[in-house]
Amino acid sequence: MSSVGNKGGVGNNRGPGNIQSPPGTFVTGGKWEIPDKPTATLLPPTTAGVSAAPTPATPTIVSARVWDTLKEEITSELKEDKENSQSNIQMNLKKLEAISKVLKRKQAYSPYLWISQLPSTVMPEDIRRMEITKDSIADIIYHRNQHMEFLNRVTVVFRSATDAVEFMTQKYGKYMSGHKLVMSMLDPYHPKDKRYIPPQLSPEPLSGQLVLVSGLPAGSRPDNLRTEFRRFHLMDTTEAAIIPVPSRRTASSCQYLIRLSSRSEAYRFVRTYHNTYFQFKEFRRRCPIRTTVIY
Repeated sequence: MSSVGNKGGVGNNRGPGNIQSPPGTFVTGGKWEIPDKPTATLLPPTTAGVSAAPTPATPTIVSARVWDTLKEEITSELKEDKENSQSNIQMNLKKLEAISKVLKRKQAYSPYLWISQLPSTVMPEDIRRMEITKDSIADIIYHRNQHMEFLNRVTVVFRSATDAVEFMTQKYGKYMSGHKLVMSMLDPYHPKDKRYIPPQLSPEPLSGQLVLVSGLPAGSRPDNLRTEFRRFHLMDTTEAAIIPVPSRRTASSCQYLIRLSSRSEAYRFVRTYHNTYFQFKEFRRRCPIRTTVIY
């Protein structure tokens, strides 16, 4: 028979119907105890009341209430981190949206259109043929470097932003002489005007009236050129009619800008001198020259 009267109301005999339970668990005749803060340490080995052989160590059993408390704390921390990350994402998205609205607003009201990958022989008339509304283009600015070399891109100035947007919508990606055109709207407050204008020229564009003559002998002087070009009607008889331009090959050749009175005179000049040989009396070699109309 099992003896009753020990602590907890359960004897210490190990019969088949008796269960040895650790303190803090709910068993028949026992009591409910809330353990202290759970730790990861193991209890020291206990010995049975009759047998002297040690039993294996058993971990501390955490009650359901403690587990619920830990679960709530972990869940609240994860929820807070998630809310913080979502709020940061929302804030960044709002910033990007605001920036895009500003850029779209500037582009929508910009009359400046940037076109690149143009053929080197493109003329203003080629671009004007593409316009949707007649006379919607106010100016075409060719981008050139300090050597007056065309960079295959232009800035088209429209009379209104609506014309610019309509032109870009319908002509983007079109081909011109085998070149696929790339377009983008420019900031109306800071248009990229890369047209190189020598200091001797007035800021007003002289589109089609300037001719670049390159390949001339390095010792060429404006007075000699004026004598050679006396068959053509220059803009005036002063030094401003023949303007020196920096050349890439300064040791052997030079180049000049010739200001003529009209476009037709400029075209006649090009037809006369392009891909011909030029020779002064004081030079003993013939120099092949090239002429280009500057827009």
